[in-house]
Amino acid sequence: MRQKIILFLMFIMGMIGTIHAQTKIQGTLIDSTYNRVLEAATVSIYENGKKSVDQVSLTDRYGKFLIEKPTVGKPMYIEFSLQGYKKVKIDYQLATNESKDFGKINMIQVENEIEVVDLIPPVRMNGDTIEFNADAFQLDSNAVVEDLLQKLPGMVVWGDGEVTYNGRTVPTILVNGKPFFGSDMAIALQNIDKKAVDKLQVYDKRTFEEKQKEPENKQMEMNVVLKRGKENMMFGSIGAGYGTDDRYQGNMNLNKSFGKSQATVAYSVNNINKNLSSVDQLLRNTTFKGIGVNADFESDFQRQGILNQHVIGARYQYDLSGNNQTNNQHNFQGNVNARWEKNLQENESQTILLTSESTDHNSRSSKSNAEYDSRHQTGNFKYSRRKNSSNGEERSFNYSADINLRNSHSESISSNLYLYDYLENQSSNSLENSNTSLNSAMDFNLRYNLNQKWKVKDGDGKSLNKTFDLIGFDFGLWGSVGSSNGENFMLGNYENFTDPELNKESNRSYNSSNDSKDISADMNLSYDKFGLKQRLNYKKSDFDQVVNELFAGDMIENGSLTHVSSSNQLEYEPTLTYNTSLQSKYLNGRYSKSISLNLSMGARFFRDDQTSTLDYRNLLQNFTTFKPNISLNQSFSRMGKYYLSNALSYNYNEEYPSLDRLRPIYDDINPGIRYYGSRYLLKATGVHAFSLNGNYNEMKQYSARFNYNVNYRIYKDGLTDSLVFEGPEQQVYTSQVPQSQHLVSYYLSFDKPFLLKKDHTLTLNVSNNGSWGNKYQYVDDFMQEMINRNLSFQMNMNYTFLNKLQVAMKNNFGIYSRTDKKAENSNNDYTSKNWTLGLATAYMLTKRWTINTSLDNRTNFSKFQDNKALIWNANMTYRMLKGNNLEVKVAALDLLKQNKGFYFYDSVTEFTSGTRNILTQYYMVSLSYMPRKFGK
Repeated sequence: MRQKIILFLMFIMGMIGTIHAQTKIQGTLIDSTYNRVLEAATVSIYENGKKSVDQVSLTDRYGKFLIEKPTVGKPMYIEFSLQGYKKVKIDYQLATNESKDFGKINMIQVENEIEVVDLIPPVRMNGDTIEFNADAFQLDSNAVVEDLLQKLPGMVVWGDGEVTYNGRTVPTILVNGKPFFGSDMAIALQNIDKKAVDKLQVYDKRTFEEKQKEPENKQMEMNVVLKRGKENMMFGSIGAGYGTDDRYQGNMNLNKSFGKSQATVAYSVNNINKNLSSVDQLLRNTTFKGIGVNADFESDFQRQGILNQHVIGARYQYDLSGNNQTNNQHNFQGNVNARWEKNLQENESQTILLTSESTDHNSRSSKSNAEYDSRHQTGNFKYSRRKNSSNGEERSFNYSADINLRNSHSESISSNLYLYDYLENQSSNSLENSNTSLNSAMDFNLRYNLNQKWKVKDGDGKSLNKTFDLIGFDFGLWGSVGSSNGENFMLGNYENFTDPELNKESNRSYNSSNDSKDISADMNLSYDKFGLKQRLNYKKSDFDQVVNELFAGDMIENGSLTHVSSSNQLEYEPTLTYNTSLQSKYLNGRYSKSISLNLSMGARFFRDDQTSTLDYRNLLQNFTTFKPNISLNQSFSRMGKYYLSNALSYNYNEEYPSLDRLRPIYDDINPGIRYYGSRYLLKATGVHAFSLNGNYNEMKQYSARFNYNVNYRIYKDGLTDSLVFEGPEQQVYTSQVPQSQHLVSYYLSFDKPFLLKKDHTLTLNVSNNGSWGNKYQYVDDFMQEMINRNLSFQMNMNYTFLNKLQVAMKNNFGIYSRTDKKAENSNNDYTSKNWTLGLATAYMLTKRWTINTSLDNRTNFSKFQDNKALIWNANMTYRMLKGNNLEVKVAALDLLKQNKGFYFYDSVTEFTSGTRNILTQYYMVSLSYMPRKFGK
């Protein structure tokens, strides 16, 4: 397998290496009067006789422009335009593989405004904002915003949907200055008609103060400005499908924008393991564009059981300001959602204890069947207000209020059979369980932030600001209040194979209720280089459980399980911070560099008060932790070329033992395993954490990006499970390890888009992460020291030819190994490997006919078991009507019928493998209609 991976990588790198030789056009624009370079001038290329722009660019800080992969073999002309200058037009024609350097091109200033032609160029700078004129780009009549992005200079639409501008990620998109039907970019990019767009704006969304502090640490955002009247729109999708084995699906979403309002209603139903978790998820998978390989609302062939789900939801958003300004937002959003689910699960597994002893008897196995029926209702309501100062004369601020309501009702019926095959535990236990639970909760989050005003000094260096203006303020209040009630009936039948006198049958009923509160508040003040942070957290839980057991024909109370308990936790954490610049230099048009030092000294005061009618559960714990933190940050930017940053930090924290880790409640309805907790009080676990991280980004359209992160942690007085095989049960104790435990982890990633030729792009994502650490484990008072290693490699490639063809490849390879450091032989060592190779293709044969197919090969290798499966899915769609908005789809899933429900889990001391019921081969025909209207 290693040889196959090496050959595959060599093939990929060889293919990438062939794309560097390319045709290009370049030159430099000069002011003819003052002989200075002209920055941000528009460079447009047209084919003779056509009005739509073929390619477009802007000159950089040095007046230079570079256009890669221009059209060859046709008569073309290049046009240069800049406000205040006369346009320059040059005819040319390129042969195949020919490049052209226009050298220095002189532009003449206009003498008066009458000579200026008032035509908007394809791209221009408007202050600090880059604006693209949508009408300058001719596209298909049914094109959407995403098709337009693929034509814009500096823009790259990655295969996974990410958008970058000159190497910088554009994570959010607004439409007319406000969010558009949720937070997912695909909803706007793949639904809005290109003809409805006036212009696209790309800008740094940070506040004026943030830009002054770090000029090159940009956070990009995009705004789609619609033509007048086009903000009144309606779009959506209505579809249904039916297939073999009585498989079915249906979905509907209608989205309406009118004036200041946006509204959505949505519904989904299926029994093919499509798990809908939000309205956003449904909208991004039912967009109009219709060609793609990255849908996440498809049948999940690895999900356990068969999910039958109904979801109905609605959303409303109102723009309270109505000014369409990106730096001045004032919105209200409301979401309601109801979900009903039914799932039947079957599972069979075996767990092997990884120990050098007990080689003949060291495992347990289980079989289970469960049927779940649940209903969930949620409501989320959010009010937000944000205003960014554009010139520093006013203070930037934002505040928001978010309330989330949750309610659920769940019922389940399950049966479980456990078989224990240990030297001291030869037994079986069967359990029949019926459970009903009711849960309700309210989450809330209030936040207010007032930024510091940018410091202004006079000629003598004295501050012109008032003291209050230089104080930054941030306050937050958040938490959750909830209650739950449960009713559970359980039948147990325990059989001991070595001592029949230990056999027992159990019949119990459990009734429980719990009221909980978890409330936190923080307040942060900052002045110049200093800051004061304070956080307060309060948790309270009141639990009441009554357990009755059948005895001699009567149900009597079980005193060891019936209890009334209360938990009160209070945590207060003050922190002083100091941030200073060790070096800062900015040379406009050339470079910027900085080094900063951040220090903080905090403390945590923690009180945990547990009271219970079970005497052994009464416990009071107090901890005080000092939390120092130091970090050194370095950044460097070469204007127009690249930017990089690195950070080195250290911090100390402590983890506290919970009551259930110390003194758990033992329910002997499963006598094969007993958790005892700790024999003594435990100390806090100290964690020393060191980290080094950084990134490198090129500043161009097809830019390389590299990120790394290395972490090293030292655990003092860490906790571990101690296994003891005594009598008829496996006993588990919590032990504190006096030896230090170490964990080293890292993450590396490399991303690069390539322009293979005009309209053909390839995006490459490569990442590697791993960890190494030691863990201690006691087995019958014998300490094992395990060395655990994890290594994972991922490589994803996406090839795109406009919206004609998409090919996506994913390759994931992972290794887990466990070595018993103190063992005299390697019998206790363990290694597992997993490899997933996937290939997906979407090809548009015509404007109406599309074929999609995907192959997913999953392979698992381990010391105990190997498994393989190849999943092949395919579908064909045909669109009808003038707007291509009626779609017929024929799908074939798991064509090879190889999907198997195998799985395995790696852990420090155990290996578990098993099988479970999953979705298998089916065929389906579906019909969808996508209504679309932009403008009245």
